[in-house]
Amino acid sequence: MTMNKGVFLFLAIACATSILMVCGCTDQAATVQKIPGQELSVSEQPKDPQLLVYCAAGMKDPMEEIAELYGKETGTVIEYTHGNAAQLLSQIELLQSGDAYMPGARPYIQTAIDKGYVNRSVDVVYHVMIIAVPKGNPADITSIQDLARPGVRVALGEPDGPAVGKAAKKMLERDGLWEAVNANTVVTAATVNELVVYLEMGQADATIIWEDLYNPGTMDIVEIPEDMGVVDVVPIGSLVFSKNPEIADDFIHYVSSDQAKEIFTKHGFTTYPAEKYGDR
Repeated sequence: MTMNKGVFLFLAIACATSILMVCGCTDQAATVQKIPGQELSVSEQPKDPQLLVYCAAGMKDPMEEIAELYGKETGTVIEYTHGNAAQLLSQIELLQSGDAYMPGARPYIQTAIDKGYVNRSVDVVYHVMIIAVPKGNPADITSIQDLARPGVRVALGEPDGPAVGKAAKKMLERDGLWEAVNANTVVTAATVNELVVYLEMGQADATIIWEDLYNPGTMDIVEIPEDMGVVDVVPIGSLVFSKNPEIADDFIHYVSSDQAKEIFTKHGFTTYPAEKYGDR
């Protein structure tokens, strides 16, 4: 009988301990599990609003600086996806999300407007096309026609990729030089920044880039006459998918503000509008 009482007492204690352990585990799990579809509490929500901006690679440096300044003033965190204009537009079309789109030329923003992705936009700066050559110009490039000269190694943006690639092909076709220059093309790039790298690595004798990417320490400029070259206006637009549309609108207007223009000017851009180039 004594033995039975002892066994019974042991089993009772063990059972009680198991119940307490199960309750404890249940309580612990409840602190980390969330019901599917349940919104976070106010205390768990991110404190600072965030914007996702699809931004052309050639605009990276000034736009990163502008994002930092805007964040300090407003508390808004700007996250960028950089790439070529066509690639970014494809991402927007696929993902149907994000807050703003900044391609390297107006035609891309117009396409986004036509597709119903952008509801408003502002013009920011100009992209002015130049021929860049390695420091000292070893291949003696003096004009756009020289890019068609036999033996000259040319780097170009992909015609269906970055704005500079599309603009270069348009210019060369108009001047009757496309086939010859294309035959001299030894490398193509998905972004204008890659063209700078190819030139600085000695993989090309010349490339066509935007003036604002000119690095006086590593390259020389061969200017393209205005009646032959291309000048594009760079816009930024707010996306219809934005979950913070008022903040997105505020940001795109901030990018065209006097404060932002000072940053663009520092990075070698001509800000919009300018009497020299007008409304392209």
